[in-house]
Amino acid sequence: MENISLLLGAGFSKPANYPLASEINLKFRDLSLAEFFIHTSESAHLTDTQNPNWIITQEKHYFVVDFIQFYCSVILSDQKDFHYETFFDYYMQLMKREPNENEKFFFEEFKRNRNYNWDHHQLLFQFNRTFQQLVADYITVEWPKSISYLTPYSTRFPHKNYLELLEYLGEEHKVHIHTLNHDLLMEKYFHFESIAGKTSDGFDDFASPYYGQISNKDITQRIRLKRFINRYDAIFNLYKLHGSVDNYIFNTNNKVYEMIKWEYGLLERGIVKEITTHLGEHLYFDGYVDVVPEFLSGTTEKIKHYERKVYYSKIFERFKNNLITSNYLIVIGYGFGDSKINKFLSDCFINNDNQTMIVINKTRPDSVLIDKKT
Repeated sequence: MENISLLLGAGFSKPANYPLASEINLKFRDLSLAEFFIHTSESAHLTDTQNPNWIITQEKHYFVVDFIQFYCSVILSDQKDFHYETFFDYYMQLMKREPNENEKFFFEEFKRNRNYNWDHHQLLFQFNRTFQQLVADYITVEWPKSISYLTPYSTRFPHKNYLELLEYLGEEHKVHIHTLNHDLLMEKYFHFESIAGKTSDGFDDFASPYYGQISNKDITQRIRLKRFINRYDAIFNLYKLHGSVDNYIFNTNNKVYEMIKWEYGLLERGIVKEITTHLGEHLYFDGYVDVVPEFLSGTTEKIKHYERKVYYSKIFERFKNNLITSNYLIVIGYGFGDSKINKFLSDCFINNDNQTMIVINKTRPDSVLIDKKT
């Protein structure tokens, strides 16, 4: 079968009522203490109920709100709009350098007013853990459940034409769907009757040594978890280039790191790895799984991680090979703003006159890559 590739950007998810970056920016800019909680385990989530850990974690809550307000009022000087990915770049750089006078004053005032003795590196490290989890919550509109969506699609269904296109392409092609989004919209669509059973996302639970626990009312049961094996042998193949809100890294003694999939309803504690000792005994090893999901943020910071050995380097190698071997590339909702992605497109696809790129967007993106293909 011939290969055909798709590249999905943030604009793809908007018709399904998934938030654009501009909407997330406003939510962070106006974030209040009552809208989120930080657990003693360092997990953090949006909430509309009273925080049971407030007394223990209140300083961390205050820092989240105060630091965002400092950035908006002092660093941006209220003259530029807040953008959460640009903000991510800013504070990640601040973690690596000494603060300037304004930043130093903010940190000292915060520590004095809150009677908190962490230095700015510790404060920002904890802030990043909370911030990333809140980003994940904002973009997780729904968690795909194991139900079958039947066809034909309703005329009001937001991606009716897209799913019909996938069906058509899948009749004679191996379809490679590359997305820059962290959300779980494509995972939901993989449950549709016309696509289900013909999909792969590089993860598999067959012979996986990883297990977690799911609680259903009064019953807790252990289930096998998927881990990334870099296998794409289906008709419809999904590549999440910037990671995903359900990707987590299992750390085995700081020696082996593997990407695993978080399942709907999975308990935060109790994730284990089955190991075999030198005596042939089978044991459950309680490794470390961070509470922060594994996805990339920032306009420039994320590019620095494209070569990471755990997951990303493998997924981008697939991306490049798929571009080279595909006669057609369909781009939906991508504004051509990622310099590294654009370089992959240029090196592996754009410069080949025998390949065709189709761009679907509400407005024409301003990019020389489009000009070369039109």
